[in-house]
Amino acid sequence: MSERAGSRADADRPLAGKTVVVTRPHEQAAALAEPLAALGADVLLVPTIKIVPRPFDAEVAAAVREIGRYGLVVFTSVNGVRVFSDYLDAAGVGTAGLAAATVAAIGPATAAALAARGVTCAVVPEDYLAEGLLAALERDAVDVTGVRVLLPRAREARRVLPETLQARGALVDVLPIYDTEAADGLAVPVARIEAADYVTFTSSSTARRFAALLGEAVPARGAGRPLAERLAGARLCAIGPVTSATLREIGLPVAVEAGVYTVAGLVAAIAVDARRRAADGVAPSAPAS
Repeated sequence: MSERAGSRADADRPLAGKTVVVTRPHEQAAALAEPLAALGADVLLVPTIKIVPRPFDAEVAAAVREIGRYGLVVFTSVNGVRVFSDYLDAAGVGTAGLAAATVAAIGPATAAALAARGVTCAVVPEDYLAEGLLAALERDAVDVTGVRVLLPRAREARRVLPETLQARGALVDVLPIYDTEAADGLAVPVARIEAADYVTFTSSSTARRFAALLGEAVPARGAGRPLAERLAGARLCAIGPVTSATLREIGLPVAVEAGVYTVAGLVAAIAVDARRRAADGVAPSAPAS
């Protein structure tokens, strides 16, 4: 291979020789692990949470039964789309039940999950956060005054979206449809995680559960050291500012934050970081705070 071809190959595989930890739930890990591996990474699958759908109980049945009365339905995650679609199917309604509502999605992955089920999103924000969705509703002149709004989402979630919609006059029903529970344990030895080059987080839940699971795991050496010190050689990577804030809240510094708050944006940010460090000749070191 020529020197030029070798340089091009290195540029195409900036994560060659790097170990990257993926903390997403097992059923969602491939969407992040596969593009990282394509960039040369040795990927460690370390799911820190698992998604547990809520049973189809009386409250869920009531929401499904009245789905046609909602003027706006907001989906905040792919998990929410999957679980609520299963409810609609179980009730014999199907996603056709959403036809009378304006459907909004936070982020392109959520919108794509809806599209795969035949649902077109009328509102998708440019900024993939609750605040971005609120801005998009204003941008598209969607008046929520007196409108019944359904938010099928995780039990643990930020309050900014329903509270702001209520302040604007909407009649908001928050429907918790799944829980994010801690994984039973670490899927790989703690020493391999602590020796990784990058650790990725795609939600606040993955960050909190990771810290809890690693805190419970006793390393072979240096028991009692702070978690940030144990991970000093890794660069912690967040999908967006909310996840970054959670990492800092639990005492972990953030080295990489995606500029576009998607899995693809996170992969791109890590690749840029790896290329920059390689060009600068930077040896592995503690992440920046």
